[in-house]
Amino acid sequence: MLLIWGIVLMVIGLFLLVVDIYIEGFGILGIVALVVIAVALMMTAMSGDLGVYIVIGKIIVTVPGCILFFRFLRSRQLDGKLILTETLAEDKVDLSGLEYFVGKEGVTKTALRPQGTVDFNGAGVEVCSESKYIPEGKRVKVVNLNGNKLMVALIEN
Repeated sequence: MLLIWGIVLMVIGLFLLVVDIYIEGFGILGIVALVVIAVALMMTAMSGDLGVYIVIGKIIVTVPGCILFFRFLRSRQLDGKLILTETLAEDKVDLSGLEYFVGKEGVTKTALRPQGTVDFNGAGVEVCSESKYIPEGKRVKVVNLNGNKLMVALIEN
């Protein structure tokens, strides 16, 4: 009876291992599969003299079987159908619209520490202050465009 349960657990463990690698790489399900396979090997080995030969047979069949499975998986490129292999091209940011704000004045919607949001006649825009800190509700002016960040300075009253 121990021998039969060992064989059943081995099949279940191999199935879990294949599912884990096929779907998500190697994660928690793969660790569980390896534990189930180890328990199956111990149960089979404890079933007597015949169990040792069955364990050796399982190892001889399982290792080449896994190698062939993974080669088949790569050659058929099945993993590309379940795993996203495409990447998004980096979008080029259109900075021409930000040049409009250079020289404009606005009111800080949030405190600038040194980054925050400034309201330019109803348009909230992310900015960076030239000084360290500008409190909320202060008037600021965009002094220049540094990369993709608008640099602002506090307008002294």
